[in-house]
Amino acid sequence: MPSTVSADRDQDREPTQRIKSTVMGASFGTLIEYFDYGSYAYLAPTIASVFFASGDSTAALVQTLAVFALSFAARPLGGLFWGHFGDRIGRKRTLTITIVGMGIATVAIGLLPGYAAIGLWAPVLLLIARLGQSFCAAGEYSGAAVLLGEHAPPHRRARSISFAPIGNASGLLVASCVATGLHAALSHEAMLSWGWRIPFLAGAPLTIIGWYIRRKLEETPAFLALTASGEVAKTPLMSGLKTHWRTMLRMLCIMGINAGGYYLVLSYMATYIEQEVHLSSFQAGVIVTVALVVYLPLLYVFAGLADRLGRKPVLLANCILLLTLSLPAFLVLNIGGFAVAFAVQLLMVAVFALNDSTFATFFIESFPARVRYSGFAIPFNFGVALFGGTTPLLSAWLIDRTGSSLAPAFIVMTLALVCLGALALSKDTDPQMATR
Repeated sequence: MPSTVSADRDQDREPTQRIKSTVMGASFGTLIEYFDYGSYAYLAPTIASVFFASGDSTAALVQTLAVFALSFAARPLGGLFWGHFGDRIGRKRTLTITIVGMGIATVAIGLLPGYAAIGLWAPVLLLIARLGQSFCAAGEYSGAAVLLGEHAPPHRRARSISFAPIGNASGLLVASCVATGLHAALSHEAMLSWGWRIPFLAGAPLTIIGWYIRRKLEETPAFLALTASGEVAKTPLMSGLKTHWRTMLRMLCIMGINAGGYYLVLSYMATYIEQEVHLSSFQAGVIVTVALVVYLPLLYVFAGLADRLGRKPVLLANCILLLTLSLPAFLVLNIGGFAVAFAVQLLMVAVFALNDSTFATFFIESFPARVRYSGFAIPFNFGVALFGGTTPLLSAWLIDRTGSSLAPAFIVMTLALVCLGALALSKDTDPQMATR
């Protein structure tokens, strides 16, 4: 008995010690990625004034969100590219490269001149920089999740992988804090002149720190085993598509609610609350910031639930709750007022946390190690391109065209229904899968 108890304790202690640096390296990169995305989303009204012709503020905002959406066109290509190299040269080396490329593109955005200085070239250059940022970001989340999942023991895998979305949400939280602080501290003129540049220029020191941390990471046991046995796939992209295309298609449908819900609930809502509920930029920033603070521990808690109950039940619960609560939530939200908006945002992030805490584990355990990076990166990035950047744009466009502020609710419900169908056709995953 003592030896069994000791072995169990060692089993818990060993992965904790082994993945500590991995958690920091993986999650810090995703923090940087979503700090950049969040900064763009939270400062969208200001960026619209800087990079597009003055006049119709609504049209400028839609154009700014269109740049955000168009930049996601680089995600599928990036998913194919980085997925291939992640399975060919390893998880660690690939993630060390992607963080540098992402940082360069982010700093470039902070250095761009506005429409008043160079006219139409301003939004063109903004789009080019965003495309470069998205291309490199395509390898970030999928690689970080695979790195964490392959280092983690099966009985704690969902909780270990949850540090990838925790890194994402932390990036949005930092971006929200910075944007809220800038709106509070600076005048409107100062924000238009130079204040909006601060978050993007901060990408330089953050990237250097992230690159240094990732250089110290260890490669995963699963990839090292493939290398030692000579089983590293020569063409992981083709191998994955040939043998796992049905799984990838189901994962793409599941990504609809994750990508669409993520960018709507955690980033676009700041703009929605400001534009449709008619609260100030500062009030909207406070609501989103506090909701993100609540969101972070929920990711770990719900990941623990997935470790105990399985991945599929948690994902199904998320779909059902979004189908039943989205429309009532937006109806209540449009009553107006700070307290109502705050309560609705807390409800939405709590429900969405069920998905975001669990889907990455479901993805990783659906593919063997030889094609795992590709198997994750391809549906993930195609899903982000199709549903992520387009959801805020479609929401703003539908509101403008129909005059109904309930449009986002129907978008979320549609995506939840698609995800529900994909889950109905999927079996729950085997926690032992990511160990081989």
